[in-house]
Amino acid sequence: MTSAALPLTSAEHAACGAPGPTYGCTLNADRRMEACSSSPSPAPVPESSRARAPHRRLRAHAPELANLPGVWRADVGATPPGAVPSGHPTLDALLPGGGWPRGGLVELLSSHPGLQEAALLAPFWATQAQAQPAGRLAWVLAHHSPSRVHAPGLARLGVSPAQLWCLQPSTESDAAWAVEQMLRSTGVWGIWWITRHAQVQQLRRLQWAAQSRGIPVFVSRHLASRQDPSPAPLRLHLQAGPEQTLQVRILKRQGPVYERPLVLSGAHPLALQPNSSAQHLTLSTRPLAHVVDRPVPAPVAA
Repeated sequence: MTSAALPLTSAEHAACGAPGPTYGCTLNADRRMEACSSSPSPAPVPESSRARAPHRRLRAHAPELANLPGVWRADVGATPPGAVPSGHPTLDALLPGGGWPRGGLVELLSSHPGLQEAALLAPFWATQAQAQPAGRLAWVLAHHSPSRVHAPGLARLGVSPAQLWCLQPSTESDAAWAVEQMLRSTGVWGIWWITRHAQVQQLRRLQWAAQSRGIPVFVSRHLASRQDPSPAPLRLHLQAGPEQTLQVRILKRQGPVYERPLVLSGAHPLALQPNSSAQHLTLSTRPLAHVVDRPVPAPVAA
């Protein structure tokens, strides 16, 4: 007699000894169990050994991740090693690491690139120029830029014209290439690039090169590029304020968002003043010396 597949009752299923649903159980004509291919269900997993959610796993390893380079908490902020004080204590208190990054891009956005940056960067320039008298500050401008170097104003900031490399490439691509070559040169302690149409690919290459070489690169761009993506870890919006003040807004930093404008009332350039036989840095309260000079657009009538 051939076997026929007959349905199992609840008692017969219990007698089969297979927990859970049964697949392929057959009975012969005498309703005797011949085969059972039911798969036993897995044993329950204890709660302690269950896989944790991703955020719980990250929270458990937070102390270990915090010690990795380049990892920081958004509510605390990054602490990059070797930050250089900007010379503005109120600004340093808001910058990651307490100053300008030792290597990397710093974007300075304004309505007139090249005019407000001198008051912000003057303390950094003066400090580095005295600390590295044999070093150079590379200044890259576009060929069509109406700006030019004003040597007396640069000297008032504490930087000798002999410590400046000034380049005016014919195109923006050549300017980006020149900045990258300056990063590979020895003796350069800072770069200031005034640009109008920098491409994100160019900025990404410069960010990697500046971070690798440990040289800060300050990129002055128009405020219209505020919405453009940028690999720069630090972006600032500069705006001239009343009575020789400078308003600074932090658009991007490696830390929590800070939307309130910062007013630098002491953003005056540093000048070299004689003191006996030596020279030291003092704070000048005279009107700001412009390191960028603009030519007269038309001859002045006599």
